[in-house]
Amino acid sequence: MLRVTTNSTIYTYQKNLLKSTNQLYSAMNAMMSGRNFDSYAADPAAATRAFKIHSSLNATNTQASNNTTVTNKFSTAWDVADDIINDLVTDLAQVPALKGLNDTNLSTLNTQGDVIYSGAEAIVQSLNSKYDNSYLFNGADTQNPPFALEQDNGKTYVTYRGVRIDDPDTLDDTYLDENNQPVLKDDGTAMTNQEMLEKWSNEHLYVDIGIGFDVDDKGEVIPSTAFDSAISGTDFIGGYGVDADGDPTNIVSIMVRLSEVFQGYNEETGEWGAAGNAEDAQRLADKLSKAQEALSTQHTSLETQAKFLKTNQSQLESTFSSLNTELNSVEQIDQVEAILTLVSAQTSYNAALQVGANVVPQSLMDYLS
Repeated sequence: MLRVTTNSTIYTYQKNLLKSTNQLYSAMNAMMSGRNFDSYAADPAAATRAFKIHSSLNATNTQASNNTTVTNKFSTAWDVADDIINDLVTDLAQVPALKGLNDTNLSTLNTQGDVIYSGAEAIVQSLNSKYDNSYLFNGADTQNPPFALEQDNGKTYVTYRGVRIDDPDTLDDTYLDENNQPVLKDDGTAMTNQEMLEKWSNEHLYVDIGIGFDVDDKGEVIPSTAFDSAISGTDFIGGYGVDADGDPTNIVSIMVRLSEVFQGYNEETGEWGAAGNAEDAQRLADKLSKAQEALSTQHTSLETQAKFLKTNQSQLESTFSSLNTELNSVEQIDQVEAILTLVSAQTSYNAALQVGANVVPQSLMDYLS
């Protein structure tokens, strides 16, 4: 015959009551926190998955922030280029150039030259524009203004990072940095101004915008996995150096040279100055039109890149939303299921208390009372 002792009954009851209490606490805690688990030990598999999703969310958020910054940078650069092409070049270069080349306007040639020079100054100021305290057209160096106009013996030169980009006499000179020291190449020889201009033209400023950012064995960023946010100022305005005619290739320097030709004309005697004559002015005016077309190509390139960045931003936002949905399914409770679980746990707990009141043997004091 099986005998159930009082101690055994109480032990079993206490065990079951503790189990019901824990279940009720867990159900209540889940309802209040809204989470499926509150520690790694509670659900290792789900916690591991949640950690990975959180990591992906943080990365996606950073990439989206980078993408927004670069998008705004290229949109601002596009606006600057649009103003340069439609306003400055047209109104302060093409129009006065056409007026100056008309023989009936020789009496105002000096004035047209002044207008063209002011246009060149305005373009330089525009090319030194900033976005978010960073210079737009200075390649990878975003903290220093890229362009300036330098006067030397009555002649004006356009400089990029302190190097004349339209003076063939100085392009082969040794480049000196801000400390007046030469920059050495791998073979130990000093770099020339032209070599530095070429280096700056080819520098990059890679940004992770969520297209698989990765590096090679040498630690160099793989170009196809990142976005190059550097905008080379010299490339943008038409390059550096001079062509076969000895004329500069960039639009700003062409405007400066054309203004010097116009300003050198003696309106009283009808004689041209040392800067050039009517033939030189016509040649420079023709090259000005070609340089404007090249600038328009750069303008279109900026627009294309800005559109790509906006499309990529939409993809990042979609990815972020999907990851959030997945994270909620892993971490967050199902409200209906959680309510049913809580009701069930409350019922079990109440039943356990009722069992304790009816089944657990009462003490002698209970009887005496």
